[in-house]
Amino acid sequence: MSAYLLDVPELYRRLDVRRQQGLTWRDLAALVDVSPSTFSRLADGKRPDADALVSLLVWLDLDDGLSYVIKPKETDHA
Repeated sequence: MSAYLLDVPELYRRLDVRRQQGLTWRDLAALVDVSPSTFSRLADGKRPDADALVSLLVWLDLDDGLSYVIKPKETDHA
């Protein structure tokens, strides 16, 4: 068992504060590159998957100290 837990309501609150700067939840999902259902799950108090969590933390600029385990997603340049 982990000694730390993700504070899902606080993460959702921080996302909502930033989202209220003119974005819909769907806009934010596209911007952060996560599924729109991620925000529904967060609103219900459920944890996001690991990759979605990393994307959200980076977007919120809360990833300090985690950069050594986070790498950008590779994209196709075809």
